[in-house]
Amino acid sequence: MQKNQLLKNNDNEIVRILAVDGDEVLYIFCNKEKRCMPKWASSLLFSGYLPCQEEEVQQLWGIELADEERLEVQDRNTARCRYAIIAPVLSFLEDDRLRTEAISRAAEQNNISKQTVRNYLQKYLIFNNVSALVPKKRTTKEKPLSDDEKNIRWAINKYYYSRKKNSLNFAYKMMLAKKYTDDEGRLLQKYPSFNQFRYWYSKNKKLLTYYISRNGMSDFMRNDRVLLGDNAQVFASAPGTAVADSTVLDLYVVSDDRTQVVGRPILSVIVDAYSYLCLGYSLSWEAGEFSLRDLMCNVISNKKEHCKRFGIMISEEEWPNNKLPGIIITDRGADYAGYTYSQLAELSVQIQNLEGYRGDMKGQVEKFFDLIQNYFKPHLKGAGVVAPEYNQRGSYFGAYKESSCLTLKETETISLRCIIHYNTKHLIENFPYTQEMIEMGVKPYANDIWKYGVENLRGCNLIDGISQEELVLTLLPRTTGKFSRYGLKVNGMRYFCEGFIERCLQGGEAVVTFDKDDVSFVWLYEKGEYTRFELIESRFKDMDLFQVQELKARQKELVECGRHESLQSDVELIGHIQTIKKNAVHDGKPKTKNMKDARKAAREEKHINHAKEAGLHD
Repeated sequence: MQKNQLLKNNDNEIVRILAVDGDEVLYIFCNKEKRCMPKWASSLLFSGYLPCQEEEVQQLWGIELADEERLEVQDRNTARCRYAIIAPVLSFLEDDRLRTEAISRAAEQNNISKQTVRNYLQKYLIFNNVSALVPKKRTTKEKPLSDDEKNIRWAINKYYYSRKKNSLNFAYKMMLAKKYTDDEGRLLQKYPSFNQFRYWYSKNKKLLTYYISRNGMSDFMRNDRVLLGDNAQVFASAPGTAVADSTVLDLYVVSDDRTQVVGRPILSVIVDAYSYLCLGYSLSWEAGEFSLRDLMCNVISNKKEHCKRFGIMISEEEWPNNKLPGIIITDRGADYAGYTYSQLAELSVQIQNLEGYRGDMKGQVEKFFDLIQNYFKPHLKGAGVVAPEYNQRGSYFGAYKESSCLTLKETETISLRCIIHYNTKHLIENFPYTQEMIEMGVKPYANDIWKYGVENLRGCNLIDGISQEELVLTLLPRTTGKFSRYGLKVNGMRYFCEGFIERCLQGGEAVVTFDKDDVSFVWLYEKGEYTRFELIESRFKDMDLFQVQELKARQKELVECGRHESLQSDVELIGHIQTIKKNAVHDGKPKTKNMKDARKAAREEKHINHAKEAGLHD
């Protein structure tokens, strides 16, 4: 036998050998019902026992011991404190008298009972593991709800946690009407008071349930959800990771001749997540594919030349970007949900989508919208700006639509100046400056931080060398075209390109890029290359896709209108032919000989001298 060995007999009695002295062994029972202090006995007593595993002892107790390192901090500290109490006793384990005295001293020093020390000691010796001293988790049974509490819970769930946003008092009265009235509608003698109702609600109130049930999930995700987003540098350690989004400006705009209010334009932007630099923007009336193309073309454009068109002179350093970011992060908005946007991956741009209403994860662009609009809104009051206080009764600026006066170009000029100010002079106070940035004196402005990141940081993810033509072709919509002997058919129109005769004869389908604004050309997309095909049907040249579809629809209407008349004429023609045939039938059979002479006579009889009849010989 060996020290700490576990032995088991046929009756499932398990003992642990604690010490061996010749033919004598010190052991302790491991079964719950036979638990006692260690005893000495002859080794012959265990001759019928067989070795067993530690797991069998744990099964007897219905527990599973974890490694000490995996214990929770509080449990681990408690177990170690208990082991420290019994550690002096373990030195006298083999002598009953000295062990008893050590237990008494341990109990006195730690101000606990002797039985508690014995329990700690027994449990440790049985399992030979400090983890066995972890206190048992107490499970408290929940008190069952009374009938009144069940009724209160029912009323709160039905009438208070509702999109109707009823008051607690309303829910209480509905509970009384439904649960505490007799058949004649009279209130019973006993019923909960409103204070009891309100107390139960306050004790069991769950704010998550409150916000979602009364305001809806979308409102909760926008306005009340816990915001756990960290700063941008967690996922953007260098320039090249950008966040894109769109918003409707809080400003009404008029037509170029200022005679008609057009509406509120859409501002789309893409902001670098590391430096907060605005990489590009688009201000237009259209969302979706057009807005996306306009935005991306602005990203790769020369900003100095772009600003010059609006009479704004800047240097290259004030708006230094003309490259595509390697990673673009967006939510699942309408502009970024289609296949056109995903085609940016062909230019090595990695697309990442966030969950809906996760403004905290794209805080850079959300903050950008707030700042840009706050720059111009105080100065454009009475010029079409929308603000909450304007809806108040008696407000001078209440009719903000009628007071609008800016055209889209003027609005874009203002927005452009606000963006330049944001890039060059907006103070980024909480940027996580490194020691190197401080030593280099990097100013807390977006363009300066961008410049530092591009020139000094590894992992800068920018894509250079993308032409406007390549970018636009990538972002144009695509469809399936079919080759046939009539050419390449796309959107119901026929196209052809030199060198594709064999392909037309072979037939088959292909991916084609097309422009909705002008159907004069399409581009065959194969193996990453674009081949331009020209329109065969010249009647559609320079039209947009909508005009072509409208023209075909009108042609189809005309055809449908004439279909009845055509069928009527077919029926009448059949009647005429059958009448003539019926009148031509006779009993005799015509002769078949001398057909040549008969044909000559018939030709002379039928011949007409048109020149003579026209009077040319008179």
